[in-house]
Amino acid sequence: MSGITATPRLSLQAAAAATAPVATPIILVDLDFASGPFRAWTGLGQLDWAGMTFEGVGSLGAVGEIEETTEIRAVRLTLTLSPVPQEVVDIALAERSFRLRTARLWGGLLDAEGAFVADPFPLWAGLMDTMEVVDGAEPRVSLSCESRLVDLERAEVRRYTDADQQAEYPGDRFFEYVPALQEAQITLPAS
Repeated sequence: MSGITATPRLSLQAAAAATAPVATPIILVDLDFASGPFRAWTGLGQLDWAGMTFEGVGSLGAVGEIEETTEIRAVRLTLTLSPVPQEVVDIALAERSFRLRTARLWGGLLDAEGAFVADPFPLWAGLMDTMEVVDGAEPRVSLSCESRLVDLERAEVRRYTDADQQAEYPGDRFFEYVPALQEAQITLPAS
């Protein structure tokens, strides 16, 4: 999934439940931080689905507009927690390795007992980009994510160096002597 989402199709069971007197729409969020996954949902308490446990954030969580487009272009999505406890702010400030890691969102419906009406459907998937942490009277953490199509807009910088070659082809020794050649003095014999 790349951020370009087709209109999700609900199963017949979910479509029927959506018109029922009690059907609660929810959003599930899975963020793949290097320190461990962060999974949240728009309700309260814990919710288990597909072998994952999601923590409820209730009205503290906000999901920006999930843009639907027929164009081939990158779209952004912002996820916000506000207000948050100081320990969440501290964790967000300590998190360093999150950029270009996976972010996924699903939509779902719960019945009156809090059980899934049908399997949640994919809403959006992309990569985490930037995090803004506001520490103050009302602490807030905002995470901007981009669809995978952002890779089409990024220039890929490659160099003729051993380090660049090792990143792509570990063990290849083709560029091993390039640094020595750059400093070499080459003299031609006089004729």
